[in-house]
Amino acid sequence: PYLEVADIKVSLDGTLTTAYTLANATTVQFNTAPANGVAIRLFRQTNDDALNAQFFPGSAIRSTDLNNNFTQNLYVTQESNRDVTQAITTADAATATANTALSNSSAAVSTANAASASAAAAVSTANTASSNASAAVSTANTASTNAAAAVVTANTASANATTALNTANSTAAAQT
Repeated sequence: PYLEVADIKVSLDGTLTTAYTLANATTVQFNTAPANGVAIRLFRQTNDDALNAQFFPGSAIRSTDLNNNFTQNLYVTQESNRDVTQAITTADAATATANTALSNSSAAVSTANAASASAAAAVSTANTASSNASAAVSTANTASTNAAAAVVTANTASANATTALNTANSTAAAQT
């Protein structure tokens, strides 16, 4: 029910439209058919700027005017209740979404902290590996130096052995 034709509102996908007429007191007829899948909402939005009838001292009070004022108040109250209920539902959904986001962000922080700890452990392991590699290079360089010295010593020993052999052979040939 409605008090004034102007109280009837129509929206398509949430946008108010005036592209309709009233075929009769309870039937809305669109000028052109809305597209398939468009959300159509027909609703009443009673004017709440002023009462329909105002009474002045000494004037006659008609029951129709009183009833219309009470009906106007009733409709505005019904519409306000609907809006409040919808707002509460929307707020509850927003709160649930925010709580989920908070939970997800806490999980993300935990994951990031674990990743940070793992990265710190990896850095420590890499530093140890680098130190061990440096020690291995130092040891290998020392071994290389020692091997080179051993080659020199072996070459000297070989030369001395050759000299000794030649000397021994010369001495043996001279005694015969």
